[in-house]
Amino acid sequence: MKFCFLDLETTGLEAEKDSILEISFLVCDEKGKILDSFDEVIIPEKSPLTPYVTNITGISEKEIATKGKPLDTIRLTVNKKIKDTVIVGHNIDFDIVFLRENNFQVPDQRIDTHELARITLVNEESYSLEILSQKYGFIHTDAHRAMSDVEASRDLFFFLQKKIPTLPSQFFQNIVSVLRKTDWYARYLFENVPGEKVIPSFPETKYVPRDSSLPAELQKKLQNLSAQTPLFIKEGDSLVSGEYIKTIAENLRKKEKILIVSPKLSFFEGIKKFPIPEILFNPERAETFVKKREKLSDSETAFILKCILRDILGFRGVDHFNLFAGERRLWKEVHIENPEHPLFQKIITEKDSEEILLASPQAFLRFIDTPCFEERTLLIDESEVFAEKLLFAPTEEFSFFSYLNSPEENISIAAQFFVTQVCREIIEPRIQRALGPFPEKILLEERDIFSSFEQSLEKFVSSEESPLPKKFLTSPPEKSIRWIYYSPFSGNLSLNLWEPQKWREKQKELKKFKKIFFHRHTVSESNAFFRIFIGQEEGIFHEEKDLLLQKTLVFPENPVSANSPDFVPFCADHILEYAQKYVDEKNNLLVNFSSQETLGKIHTSLFDRLAESNITLLGEGVSGGIGKLLQKLKPTEKLVLFTQNLIDPSLAQKNFSHLIVQKFPFSPPHPLLEVIQNLMRESGQSLWETWTMPQLEASISRRISVFPEARKILWLDPRYNSDWGKKVLQSVFSVKL
Repeated sequence: MKFCFLDLETTGLEAEKDSILEISFLVCDEKGKILDSFDEVIIPEKSPLTPYVTNITGISEKEIATKGKPLDTIRLTVNKKIKDTVIVGHNIDFDIVFLRENNFQVPDQRIDTHELARITLVNEESYSLEILSQKYGFIHTDAHRAMSDVEASRDLFFFLQKKIPTLPSQFFQNIVSVLRKTDWYARYLFENVPGEKVIPSFPETKYVPRDSSLPAELQKKLQNLSAQTPLFIKEGDSLVSGEYIKTIAENLRKKEKILIVSPKLSFFEGIKKFPIPEILFNPERAETFVKKREKLSDSETAFILKCILRDILGFRGVDHFNLFAGERRLWKEVHIENPEHPLFQKIITEKDSEEILLASPQAFLRFIDTPCFEERTLLIDESEVFAEKLLFAPTEEFSFFSYLNSPEENISIAAQFFVTQVCREIIEPRIQRALGPFPEKILLEERDIFSSFEQSLEKFVSSEESPLPKKFLTSPPEKSIRWIYYSPFSGNLSLNLWEPQKWREKQKELKKFKKIFFHRHTVSESNAFFRIFIGQEEGIFHEEKDLLLQKTLVFPENPVSANSPDFVPFCADHILEYAQKYVDEKNNLLVNFSSQETLGKIHTSLFDRLAESNITLLGEGVSGGIGKLLQKLKPTEKLVLFTQNLIDPSLAQKNFSHLIVQKFPFSPPHPLLEVIQNLMRESGQSLWETWTMPQLEASISRRISVFPEARKILWLDPRYNSDWGKKVLQSVFSVKL
């Protein structure tokens, strides 16, 4: 058997439009001995080389001019060398697609080291080739040049090949039925392997009780805490507030059990989490997953092997399953569907004994009546987020995703026909144009009844098992609010129904608990936000200076309107100025963007200019996922990091001395809020004052609050000078503008 370890460099990600810039590979025998090699720079034939691509790949116009070869001159040589080999590489399908698009004869046998790594290596922070190479000491001297990646993928392959026999013997016993149903070439690595008899254990992160005291004033207020009288505490700095919440929990747990409700679960390391069924693996459904398929694809095989191993190792939650891209669709087939499932019931029974328990707002609101939560005092972190989850909690949603992707052709075709019918006859007439590449949320009116859709719906949806679609289309409840959400990216359609009475019932249930609300916005005299959206009118207020943001705001001279076409270059110029002025080996710059599109544009415009100053520019979603970016950072590297929505405690370890905020982070409009706004207007109330402003203040505060070293913030959005802009920033930064 011969392996061809292969990697390409290209001008882009689309094989039909973009060019191959470099082809490199090593042909090796089963022991890794090099039998043949190839490493050539290619003259681009489709999209041209750009400075941006040069900075990523290291391939210059000069190198192409002196060393580049036309594809036609090397095609026969490459075909001859890779013939009768197994093609191996990291995310190798990308390279294979490019080669075949350019008329190379690529063997069918392939092994993806990325798939293998995700199966066999558990709890890695990143599975990128670069990060794994650094961690395990593989050759990777010139990251992103093709031959460097080839050498690294070769070393990774043989490393993983030796790792596989060390996996538990039970794993190999459980995957026999999987390997019988697949043509995945890497299956031979898992066949006839005895494995280790002892299942390895992984150390569990344990919560270390805190022995910290609280200010006397706060202790006195805690004594008056009751279900009728909650405590409201203004927070700012996420890290400091997280520690403060844990301190309060420690002080209260001496008398009662505590439940911390927070969207920032990673900030409470070691505290046991309350799960929802959908994040838990169900071994029974994994068996069904295999049985119902006549043949497993390569990606399905890698996915189910990964799940089976982690289940044997004792991992329950999806966080340990390293889902990747399309695997979230497959996860829907193997997670626990029903809260009544014995495994889920067993887990929540175990949680009842925890003195301090942690839950996301969604999990708490969904299972608010579970005995596990009874008699607990609630510490509700990020109350603005909690209020949003509470508002949307009664939403009934029906997704057509599983029907569209059904292996039964008659069901998937009927679902596709139905979605097309809805798009053509409901959505497009409402938006008065053809559907584009962006998602659409369409609000329905009370009089909208679609009885004519019943017949096509009944072809694939049983009304007994899924009553919502029929109720949604033909007989919606009185005063309910309905909207349709369509995503062109996935092709999925969802029907959403919201009833105000169910929202009020959730608010009543919340009043059973003693509660402490940690909030980020400035509470008005009427306490309107909490009164309307959480149903809590009275309370005790407390403010600790140490919890608030300790940062200085700076505004540019001659600001440009955020709606002006000159705003993006204006932002780019100021980012460049700040980077060149403040970034060095000890001080880095972080820039927060309101959209991924703008982030990408400015990233492209500044990449070369910053490279001239020997400054590394990384962009979330442009240079890779945030986990990969954080792993790549070097202690002395001069860095500018672009982010969009980032709240990660690990960033606190990075020395960002300066922050730049490009724009006020408004949330996109939602049909439910549009209806609520109209209702509030009729009663003389303002959604802007009671909802939008608090949410905006909270969003800004969350985005900039995990950087303890950053004392100065440059605010580029000129709307800071408006009345509402001043009010928002004064609330967030506790300053007078």
